[in-house]
Parts: sequence; C-alpha cells; structure tokens
Amino acid sequence: MTAPPSVLLPGLDGTAKLFAPFIAAAPPAFALHPLALPRDRPRSYAELTDHVLDRAPPEPFALIAESFSGPLALLVADRCPRVTAVVLCASFVAPPLPRILAHVPRFVFARQPPLVLMRHFLTGGDATIALAAREATASVPPRVLADRIASVLSTDVTPELERLDRPLLVLRAQHDWIIPSCATDHILAVKPSATLVAVDGPHLVLQTRATDAWRHIAKFLG
Repeated sequence: MTAPPSVLLPGLDGTAKLFAPFIAAAPPAFALHPLALPRDRPRSYAELTDHVLDRAPPEPFALIAESFSGPLALLVADRCPRVTAVVLCASFVAPPLPRILAHVPRFVFARQPPLVLMRHFLTGGDATIALAAREATASVPPRVLADRIASVLSTDVTPELERLDRPLLVLRAQHDWIIPSCATDHILAVKPSATLVAVDGPHLVLQTRATDAWRHIAKFLG
C-alpha cells in the first residue's frame, strides 16, 4: 500500500538539497515531494506559505517540516484542508531564542560560519553532511539567509498550532545545539495531543539519523 504523498519543507537554506540522505532512506511506500523555497529575494513566512500552497499536490498530503519550516508548515496546514498530518523535525512554532536578537542588524546573520562550527552545532561531527550544508547555504544570497533568521526570531504561529485539528508528530533531536528543548516544550504545552519522539542525534537529524527518523515518521504516517 502506498502512503499519501508527503511534502518536505527544508531548513534555513531552503534549497531542499539536504534532504538527499532522508529521501534515500525512505520506505518504498512513501512518495516524497521536496519543495525548495525561492531564494531570489527575501520573503516573509506569509509569502512562503503562498509559494507552498501554489505547488502543493492536488490530493491529500502530509507535511514534513525541518527546522526553519516549522512555522511554515503550521501556516500551510491552517489554510489547506488537504493536509492530513504534520511532522515537525528539530523545529519550533515560536521564537526559539530571545526576541531581543531580532533587533540585531541582519548583516550579522549573513556571515557563513566556519565548517568546524557547522560540524559541531549542526551535524554532531559528520564532516560530509556539514560540507553539504555549507554548500547549500552558500548558494543562497546572504540577505535572504539573514532575513530568514530575522523571521525565525520574530514569528509566532502558536494560534495556528492551537487551531490544528490533524495529527502532529514532534521529532526532537536529543543533541540539538540550535533549537533548545523549551521550543518543543512549548509545542507540547499548546498541543498536548501531539506525539513526541526523541532521536539520538544533532540538529540535522533527518540527514545524520535518517533511518531512525524514518522509523518514527513511517509509523506515524503509515
């Protein structure tokens, strides 16, 4: 039996290229549609919602959202009744860091971090995936990346989460140095019916622990 299609919404880079290990590990029954975000200019979460809705499958589909795209998934589900379920991976629905950071000049966020830091904070030491992440982010204009980080620090989709009436899976990376555990705690406080699973991995858990992630996601969506 084939599962309903799943739209994959990417992390901060927005290229969807980093989904390659996750797609390669997918069970045969799953039809996956990685959806890249536009990178020609900065866009708000509202504009990105329109972008996703314009490209969503015509039949019912699930949303699997990574990191930056957590709020985006809730905004899409709020407007699209065809969404059957939502999976949030190492993500958030309210600013995961102090809102005061939203007032930091955006050019500060546009600098590419050293590879050694990406290995430590994103991949738990995996050099191959860290290099892929660096190449993906390097392909996005700095002003677009900076605007996305500013959006993360100023967007709160808690009302959309409260209205969500479809199944929700929250995948928490146990060694996430980017998204604090309080972000997940907030999701569960607002939506106690959500299913929480923890995977022993870093922030890029779908890339570094693809098989473990699929074990939980396939069970949830199956």
